[in-house]
Amino acid sequence: MRLLAVDFDYFFPVPQDPEDPLAPLYAWAHFETPYYLGEVWQERALAFLLRGLPLPQARGWEGFWERFAFAPEARLYYADSNALAFHPEVRRGVREVMLFDAHHDAGYRPLGEEPACDDWMVHYARQGARLRVFYPFWRDPSLEPAPVVPVERVKDPGGPVEGVFHRVFLCRSGAWVPPWADEAFFALLEAAPLPKVALEAVARRPFDLVGLLRRSEEEALGLRIMERLRGLF
Repeated sequence: MRLLAVDFDYFFPVPQDPEDPLAPLYAWAHFETPYYLGEVWQERALAFLLRGLPLPQARGWEGFWERFAFAPEARLYYADSNALAFHPEVRRGVREVMLFDAHHDAGYRPLGEEPACDDWMVHYARQGARLRVFYPFWRDPSLEPAPVVPVERVKDPGGPVEGVFHRVFLCRSGAWVPPWADEAFFALLEAAPLPKVALEAVARRPFDLVGLLRRSEEEALGLRIMERLRGLF
């Protein structure tokens, strides 16, 4: 049984070079809590808008499923958290996991008893599955700590992927990917040519771009006034 696992952060490029002038705007903490899934993204968006920069977007998801062949009985399971890639309905009988992700999810810290979003691949290793990770074009694998279990890790070469997949898991990773990319996530989900099963509620998150643009204009004006006042002294 082969599992294709896809984390939507694979399609959300972030700067890899710490000297990139935009890198500080992506210096984000990541925790799967309500604050980091929703509210925090308002301030993160404002950091771009105050500088007159467009909000970063998901890229390269169009046509993704065309690269794969699926067994007639294949289903797609989806969730927000990648921890549910080891859900009982997903893991049953899996002997190989092929993961498309910006992270290997094979352990970065002391392991808990229950699978988490950053170590669920370890649990597959424990049940004897072969693990493979394909990083996106923009991701430098050398920036990741070594996995705690054997994982084959390469940059995605693109093109058709060999073999047939019997099960698919897709996660949004809302603590890593902002709410303004939700439309792209749901478009990717809808485009999958498979029956779909939700493992947890995944809804579009509220995001008031018009209000943030108005706020950015007001705050930018305040910054300009402060700069002029400072110039008087």
